Amino acid sequence: MKISKLFLTFSLALCCSISFQTYAQTVEEESQVVSEEVEEVVEESKIQYPFTLQVTDSRDGKVYQIIMEDPALIEKRLQEIQQTMPLVYNESVKQWLDFFMLKRPSFTQEMMEKKDFYFPTFEKYLKANNMPEELKYLALLESGLNPKAVSRSKAVGLWQFMSFTGKEMGLTINDYVDERMHIDKSTDAACKYLRTLYRMFDDWDLALASYNTGPGRIRRTIKSTGLNNYWDLHPHIHRDTRAYVPQFIALNYLMHYGNDHGIYPSKKLEFVDVEKIPTSGYMDLKTLANLSCIDMEEIKALNPHIKTTYLPESFRGYEISLPAKKLAYFNANRAYILDSASRQFNKVEPVIQEENPTILASNQDDLNDGTIVIGRKTFVPELVVNKNTSNSYTKITKTVKKYHKVRKGEFLSKIASKYGVTMSEVKKWNHMRSSKVLAGERLVIYVTETQKVKSNSLAAKSPSENIKTNYHTVKHGDTLWNISQRYDGVTIDDIKKWNNMSGNTVKVGQKIKIKS
Repeated sequence: MKISKLFLTFSLALCCSISFQTYAQTVEEESQVVSEEVEEVVEESKIQYPFTLQVTDSRDGKVYQIIMEDPALIEKRLQEIQQTMPLVYNESVKQWLDFFMLKRPSFTQEMMEKKDFYFPTFEKYLKANNMPEELKYLALLESGLNPKAVSRSKAVGLWQFMSFTGKEMGLTINDYVDERMHIDKSTDAACKYLRTLYRMFDDWDLALASYNTGPGRIRRTIKSTGLNNYWDLHPHIHRDTRAYVPQFIALNYLMHYGNDHGIYPSKKLEFVDVEKIPTSGYMDLKTLANLSCIDMEEIKALNPHIKTTYLPESFRGYEISLPAKKLAYFNANRAYILDSASRQFNKVEPVIQEENPTILASNQDDLNDGTIVIGRKTFVPELVVNKNTSNSYTKITKTVKKYHKVRKGEFLSKIASKYGVTMSEVKKWNHMRSSKVLAGERLVIYVTETQKVKSNSLAAKSPSENIKTNYHTVKHGDTLWNISQRYDGVTIDDIKKWNNMSGNTVKVGQKIKIKS
């Protein structure tokens, strides 16, 4: 893995202009000064442990009352929380403990506030991969528990994978998703990568160091020194990496005993249980959020790896995480919501209602029974003109789009019979694979109705008089299939016929003729 993103984790200033090496050296010197200052206070004032220091965070200026404890007590506490990985207490670890308490207490507080949101997921995958649970603290050091963190070296995500390493570990990285930001998948990949490093060195401290600087550099250091114990190697390790393991131990300690040192979380983020919803093709996240009554920002927070507000057809079966506690309405209207969110609208679709002004066909949640969608070949008004010269009115037959809310005890056959249509038609209109329906589910039904309209009205004109030609500009990710899905009743064959196309390939920027 690429060199540590220390300045990302601790300074939280990703665009800092100073070099990483200069920053790391400055931080280490600051931590040394902090330790010396504490020792001077103790020596000059002869204060017994514990004692309190008022400190100001060097980044945000926030004031803290930090409680300094006896080093012997800290060492004892580290021994108590030690599980699989060694948690030693020495001068290097002490320097970084002082740094996180006296120079960056706000960072420590922020990690205490965010950890409960991520740790259950980390623990799940660590256990599944038979890895030490304490490795979860590594993400604090790598990314500051920010799944969208990006380092100056272009490492990304909670576990800071470089693009090459991420793809090597099976993560998808393209224009639509970057799974280095996927909370579950990146964690699983990090577990597998760390397991590989441990097998190389048979030592967790060396595995951590190689996660930071790369296994090749650690191997060369071992070969050049003849040493294979981490703390013996510590003075010989590259300066950028030398602080990595001590920092890991310091943060591990503070996540257990931060309160004992006067650092308290002000507002803790709680873990959110999710349900993974597979897509059936194209998926508009905004429509999904609106119709599911779930805040779009919450969907983004649970799916930080999705880079756009939609997923194209090629992502069929891709899972989207939704908050389990907020899925009652979604589950009651699943078919309708997923059907609506899978439709692509490239322009405003005119809709005529008998007594209402024009509304948008794309706002399907706003449509009432009796809505008429004008201008498409399939499931649209089929105009049959029967002139009646005696009263200047004309009878027309048209297909009307209705919605049926399934009641308890209703079956698909009963519903189809009610509207005079077949079960196969209802299943086709609602993209259903089976005949099973659930109470509360909303079904689209197309029925034929006859109405009287004025002879000179728009509706009374023949279909040929209303045909218009529009143009669709091909965008990245478009195919003939998903273009056809954006226009009611339009098929791939229609598009190919209208545009004299022999193949199925389209190019970005190409203008496609659509007749409506």
